[in-house]
Amino acid sequence: MSTIQAQTYEDAVAVSASDTVDDPAGPFAGLLVTATGNVSFLTIRGSTVTLTAVAANTEIHIACKRVKSTGLTATVLGLSAMPYKATKAS
Repeated sequence: MSTIQAQTYEDAVAVSASDTVDDPAGPFAGLLVTATGNVSFLTIRGSTVTLTAVAANTEIHIACKRVKSTGLTATVLGLSAMPYKATKAS
């Protein structure tokens, strides 16, 4: 028997972009870009990640606590996660 671990999202909410304050709705398990553009965010561990020309409907699978407002041209939703396990017979 094998176990498959997966992650699904419970909710998607508009982010409150800020260069200095963590999002009060976060932290997020990931982000969903709904309109093409640039996005920069602060990971849970404090690293800054900057992505340019991210296509609409792209999921970013990196946990983050803040979407930065400087340079933000994409429209972004924060994704809340719920881990689950599915068991499958082998």
